[in-house]
Amino acid sequence: MNFLSDRLARRLPFFYGYLMLPIAMLMQVGTSPGQTFAVSAFTPALLDSLQLTQSRLGLAYMLGTLFAAVPLSFVGPAADRHGLKRVASIVIVALALACLFASRVDGFYGLLAAFFLLRFLGQGSLTLLSGNTTAMWFRNRIGRVSAVLSIGSAIAFAWVPEWLAGSIDAIGWRSTYQSLAAILVLTLLPLVILLYRNRPEDLGQYVDGHTGRLSPGHASDDSDSDPPEPDLNLDPDALTLGQAARTGSYYILGLANIIWAMAGTGVLFYLFTLCEQRTLPPDTAAGLFKILGMTMLAMQLGGGVLADFMKLNRLLGLGTALVAGSLAWLYLDPSVRGAQAFAGLFGGGQGMLISVSGVAWVRYYGRQHLGSIRGAVWCGTVAGSGCGPLIMGWVNDATGSYDGAILCFAAAMMPLAIASWFIRPPALST
Repeated sequence: MNFLSDRLARRLPFFYGYLMLPIAMLMQVGTSPGQTFAVSAFTPALLDSLQLTQSRLGLAYMLGTLFAAVPLSFVGPAADRHGLKRVASIVIVALALACLFASRVDGFYGLLAAFFLLRFLGQGSLTLLSGNTTAMWFRNRIGRVSAVLSIGSAIAFAWVPEWLAGSIDAIGWRSTYQSLAAILVLTLLPLVILLYRNRPEDLGQYVDGHTGRLSPGHASDDSDSDPPEPDLNLDPDALTLGQAARTGSYYILGLANIIWAMAGTGVLFYLFTLCEQRTLPPDTAAGLFKILGMTMLAMQLGGGVLADFMKLNRLLGLGTALVAGSLAWLYLDPSVRGAQAFAGLFGGGQGMLISVSGVAWVRYYGRQHLGSIRGAVWCGTVAGSGCGPLIMGWVNDATGSYDGAILCFAAAMMPLAIASWFIRPPALST
């Protein structure tokens, strides 16, 4: 079947990457079972059904996320070696099985195992594979492509928690997890098996839909601010993981992602509790998710487009500054308006970082070892996201407030917000 479909694809009058883009977008939506915004919808039911305290639930989530970071470092290299399509198909099936397993847990250790599987396969593996999918098909237009890709994650962020909450009320949390498994197997998996292709070269096409090879050093008219990507087929000097690790930009990009994930996961995991602690109206937290999702979408779209025309360090500096500012605002202003300002600023900063970071990895380090380079950082990002709820919970237990943790997150993000303005494309030492 693949042989026949590949022959048909070679005769298509359009670039196949434009079909890969909506598939990557649906893969982003498919990560939802392992994302914090989805898990938060299950939190009240899990606390009640499994008779867990909030600290025990937070501990299970933290340990599951940290354990998930360990095998995640192998997913990127596996995709480099065996192909994105094969690895993505396996991950989707495994994520569906993880949802079925989650529907049957009855205690702390079962929930810990479920969180490990959901975080490793959903938030970790499938997110990484989705981002690498577009990187294989687009280069000079990857900023605008990443902007379109952001629609999937923003829609999931804004509306999946509400849909899950309604489903849990209607059919229960166990049946809702079973429904998620069915959706993955019946919709996303067939699309990947039938339509997914690893890279344009497999179909006799070229990156960005070019009709012929670009000469080394050729700069597209679409991007005049950053140097062309050291592509596997166009430039033999694509960086390896070891070479990338010798550049300062690698650590600034990596730490910005890790601290942002730590702060975001910690605050969002306890967002309902935080609003209750500050005696805000009961519907405040649900409204904040909408603001977060919509501002994230707006800045992902804008940031993705601007990344093709502006210096990446300026956009990264803006994104990290918005995240740092949002955390400082949340700490200083405990009112509804302060929470809404936090949601708008944090969603915007997160959207900018998602879109621009994805472009930076490709433009700075190339495609050949992209799985290994991004996989190593993504491992730290997942670990950081696991520590966020633990820090929030520990500070709250010790002081009776989340404010100390929020202040720590803001203080950690501020130096990175400054350093991001000064990163440059890597220059290897000889």
